[in-house]
Amino acid sequence: MIADRLHPPADHRALFGEIYRRNLWGDAESVSGPGSTRARGTDFMAELVALLRRLDTRTLLDAPCGDFNWIAEAADAVERYVGIDVVPELIEHNLDLHRTERRSFARADISRDPLPAADVILCRDCLVHFSTPDVWATLANFRRSGSRWLLTTTFVERDGNEEIRTGSWRPLNLQAAPFHFPPPLELVDERCTHTGGIYRDKRLALWELSSLPTAEMSQY
Repeated sequence: MIADRLHPPADHRALFGEIYRRNLWGDAESVSGPGSTRARGTDFMAELVALLRRLDTRTLLDAPCGDFNWIAEAADAVERYVGIDVVPELIEHNLDLHRTERRSFARADISRDPLPAADVILCRDCLVHFSTPDVWATLANFRRSGSRWLLTTTFVERDGNEEIRTGSWRPLNLQAAPFHFPPPLELVDERCTHTGGIYRDKRLALWELSSLPTAEMSQY
């Protein structure tokens, strides 16, 4: 795993900055990895945009935004898009290439730094890279932002969750232990059929942040 090839970093900026600079997720199109290609985004973009419109989304917080490679259509479907990432070089890249009157970008660690309030927080392909304590810290930080909805990655057919070090990866099922999320209000099927379909249960799932359990309510 990626984290096992690195010395434990002092913080997320050091870890994910190293992954970015060395392109350790190994995709030629996007330094954010194979899940962030434009082709992957196209597979479910229409359903994502339709959901954002049903939620009357005015401000979308993309946390983290990575290199903005796949999400332009969804960003332009809302009044205000805010992209957050912990890697300064990614934010500089996005400011240079993707900033508009309706799109803004800022550097922050989504697990601890203050975040702007949004109608919807999109947290795609991120919590799958976080340790259990970092997942809980990020969820608590999302609640502190005053945002209403969380739309995030989950794998709906997994029975449990392997523990990892932040920077590694596993298919995370947020309804399984130790998170025990309630059933999602909506699901967007990412149509993730590559690699023989072993990730076909990957979804973007919608929850109201106020409905989610906290670390204090769970044991891990």
